[in-house]
Amino acid sequence: MKADNRRGVLRLFGLAALVPVLGYPTAVWAASRSISIPTRPFLLRRELERGLARGASLLVTREWKGQFESIAGQTRVTGEQVSCTVDAPAVLEPIAAVERDRRSPGPFPARLDSRGRMVGSQPANTEGTAAAVQAAIGVLEQSGKSAAEMQEAKLYLALLAKTAGTIIGTTPPDLFFPVTGEARDSRELPLPGGLRGEFSVELEASATTGGLLERFERRITTRIAEDVRLSRETWLLSLT
Repeated sequence: MKADNRRGVLRLFGLAALVPVLGYPTAVWAASRSISIPTRPFLLRRELERGLARGASLLVTREWKGQFESIAGQTRVTGEQVSCTVDAPAVLEPIAAVERDRRSPGPFPARLDSRGRMVGSQPANTEGTAAAVQAAIGVLEQSGKSAAEMQEAKLYLALLAKTAGTIIGTTPPDLFFPVTGEARDSRELPLPGGLRGEFSVELEASATTGGLLERFERRITTRIAEDVRLSRETWLLSLT
């Protein structure tokens, strides 16, 4: 994937892009949106699933304990990892063991602006969730342009799965205070040898009445004949 394409899709996958789906222009949302910063600690959970061949998957689940702090008129979010579990096929146990022992900083520390967006993240895009999905679709289509040259559908699937992982792997800039919404789109894949394929992109976010994250999920599924692979990232937050 070209660097400019990667930057474009990662920018569009930020949750600020969800605003127009609800019928509010970004400028209006920025002026009228009110969030409530909690004083209680929270538990943040991230599930990251990578689809493998023959229906297998690698699932890494991490949890962080965190706290919102008000410092000099700004909101700072701090946290530290408290657990990590890895579910993987036995053949991947050496990789799973390394992942279990690795401590990840997650999205911490982070500074939030008055709208709850991470300071220093990519600027909000005005296109909306549907356009974010379209952007991801476009990147995936471009990543697969070499399918005809490769003449091997399985290699094509592996390439698409790798691209999907790149899209999934960035932290949404509106993670802690998302605008709720959902969108889905799919495309058929032109494959050599008469095989049929498809990939789909899904986004969904929900929040409390105070705007705080409840659940955010991104899913990219690639299918070639009977081979289906899923890249999924799910964030969950609960006050403690």
